[in-house]
Amino acid sequence: MSQDRATLESAYDHLLTLWTSGVRDYHTMLSDYLTANSIFVAVIGLLVSRESLALPFTVLILLLCSFGLLLSLQMAIVLGRFAGQNALWEWQMRGIEQDPEWKEHQLLTGLHQLHESRQPIENLRNEPTVFTPNWAFRQHRQWWAHRAVSFPWFFGCVYGVFLIWAVIQLIRQVTSVP
Repeated sequence: MSQDRATLESAYDHLLTLWTSGVRDYHTMLSDYLTANSIFVAVIGLLVSRESLALPFTVLILLLCSFGLLLSLQMAIVLGRFAGQNALWEWQMRGIEQDPEWKEHQLLTGLHQLHESRQPIENLRNEPTVFTPNWAFRQHRQWWAHRAVSFPWFFGCVYGVFLIWAVIQLIRQVTSVP
């Protein structure tokens, strides 16, 4: 084995470890943010469902909505960073796979081919020999399909609606005080 090929394989192994760790961390962080946002929204919903809402509860809803909006912004930034970092590792591995010295399977090149250009990949040793991208692969490039975009927007909108509702309630409570 040539020195260049050994260096390529070592770099590829390191990048593959970084990429898989990044994907795992991305999904763990996504799950944590979804849990935190779901708890915030559930608490706000429980407070809003009270028959008579006292001023301290309205202020609490305002605070929870404000923190929720910050949490949604942080979620977008962190998930976007993880997605970008994972894309960088994948891009570097595809560069190694395109090197003339690389004789191994081109896993990331095939994945990129499915995701970005939605082209089928072929492997004559598999049955079936052609893997065709499904609907999810075709939708992958749409902005709303990116979790780093869609979930923060969803939760941000929910917090925004509750925030507007709480501000209206606060104004009503403050102006109706005898």
